[in-house]
Amino acid sequence: MNNTLHNGFKLLDHLAMAAKPVSVKELAEHFSLPNSHVCRLLKTLTETGYVEQYPHSRKYGISLKILHLAHARIQNERLLGLARPYLRQLCEKLDAVVFVTRSYCGMSLIIGTEYPMLSQQERETLTGALHDPTSSACGRICAAYASGDLQKDLMQKIDWNAPGDFQNRPEAFIEELSLIRRRGYTWRAPADSAGGVGVPLFDSDCICNGALGVMLPSSRMNNADLLQDVIESALNCGKLISFAQGAPAEGYPYTIPSQQQRGKNDFC
Repeated sequence: MNNTLHNGFKLLDHLAMAAKPVSVKELAEHFSLPNSHVCRLLKTLTETGYVEQYPHSRKYGISLKILHLAHARIQNERLLGLARPYLRQLCEKLDAVVFVTRSYCGMSLIIGTEYPMLSQQERETLTGALHDPTSSACGRICAAYASGDLQKDLMQKIDWNAPGDFQNRPEAFIEELSLIRRRGYTWRAPADSAGGVGVPLFDSDCICNGALGVMLPSSRMNNADLLQDVIESALNCGKLISFAQGAPAEGYPYTIPSQQQRGKNDFC
């Protein structure tokens, strides 16, 4: 890998996540790089327009040009284009927030969301947000159907000591992924005021390339009959979206365990 290019992208990631502008010294210390190297990287990123320097502080931050790049990528996302009409129908039927995600390195990345009319719910399911694989339904779906190598890499990256559904329980998480592949869906019990249901989406090769999620208030998640209706509706919608991508109509959600997937749709 080109180290200069790699370091440049690491700087971009860090600046995008930073809550405030960052100095050259801070970046150099964070990445254990020479100040001169960081300066060269920032100069190039500033010239290309993806980073900007603030005159009053001489510190750096991510520029809004990055939004143009993200928008252009989303506009050309075939899965979102195919899924959107079905998302709208499911949103209206369930009167709930629904969203579609794309598999990314075994994780789940939101690419589109539909909200109920007159919804007062805070719009937290933002495009580009990554789901925690241990603490979201769609995150678990994408992790469950990821290739074996991606799953192993994901397991190594998870902080098992951090608070969450599987804190200090990696074996339970592995069993949950196996269960998802057998039944073809999952749900997450309400955390605070809401929970969620997730089902897989498949392409023409029957490879999972994303997930469909439904966000529900605790009152609906805790009602077994209502929850079952939501799961069945989500599965039917997932089947339609998968069929639109070229997957066969019969057999969805293709629940046969598969650790040998090529992983071509995971965008790593």
